[in-house]
Amino acid sequence: MLSLWVVFLLSAFLIIISGTKLSKYGDVIADKSGMGQALVGAILIAGATSLPELVTSSTAAYLGSPDISLGNVFGSNTFNLMVLALADIVQGPGPFMLYGNSKHILAALLGILLSALATLFIVANYLLGLNIISLGIGLGSFVILFTYLVGSRLIFRYEKKNKDLAEDENPLYTDISLKSAAINFFFAAIVIIIAGIALSYSGDRIALLSGIDQTFMGTILIAAATSLPEIVAAFTAVKINAYDMAIGNVFGSNIFNMLIIFVIDIFYREGAVLASVSLSHTVTALIGLILSIIAIVGLFYRSKKTFLTIGWDSVAIFIIYFFGVYLLFQLGINF
Repeated sequence: MLSLWVVFLLSAFLIIISGTKLSKYGDVIADKSGMGQALVGAILIAGATSLPELVTSSTAAYLGSPDISLGNVFGSNTFNLMVLALADIVQGPGPFMLYGNSKHILAALLGILLSALATLFIVANYLLGLNIISLGIGLGSFVILFTYLVGSRLIFRYEKKNKDLAEDENPLYTDISLKSAAINFFFAAIVIIIAGIALSYSGDRIALLSGIDQTFMGTILIAAATSLPEIVAAFTAVKINAYDMAIGNVFGSNIFNMLIIFVIDIFYREGAVLASVSLSHTVTALIGLILSIIAIVGLFYRSKKTFLTIGWDSVAIFIIYFFGVYLLFQLGINF
């Protein structure tokens, strides 16, 4: 058990380091390839920092642990939203969402739609036995894939039409070439893949040997570990006053995480993954939906009122998130 925890923690550490590099070199690639800052957080950085979730969830599915796989996806989404509240603490006095652009609401709504669809198919499979499969993949995963593609196209077109004219006049990485950034990005991704496999395997074994509920293990421990790159990327963006990049990274990662369900279904060979998981995942999904709505309200209403030094939306996110953790822990004990 001790050796498994060592592997788990070491893998998490490697994911932090590599995730940081992915964010850095992804930023360079985005800047030098002509992408504006508006798309950096939502597409490139979000995809890069979500790579740990992709690898760990796919590996867990291949090992026959669908609850860890899906728990990691939903858990990462809820944890990512708490990153916004943590960023509120880091950025200093005043509500963090006050500095964000309301255009992020579209991405947040797409994340809500995808999560709601996944929840709907979990409930439908549980209550009605609606287990439609094609090519070994469930109907729900196909619907999520289609919605993701359509929604991403809408976001991309919206971002291009509403691209900020103001560009960064002081590039951060003038000494790094596009080629060098691409090579370093690739090697960081390789490390993420290896560490992600080790993290998933050790987490699965720890859950089995310790008796920890797999849903709780995937939703809390593994999800928090694989969301560490999002934390690092968000904090780094806040330090350079790139608030939209930090917010875009969170909502973009949550959209990409839902696409991972389709990939999980490919690796899981015992049927449709949404028909094979615990109903308790709907609790995590519901918590994520509530947190997303709170974040949208913060972006839309743009209140200047604070509790101590952070916005009231961040306070609400903290309360709901930790209540959800307690709820999942109790569900794990009872089931």
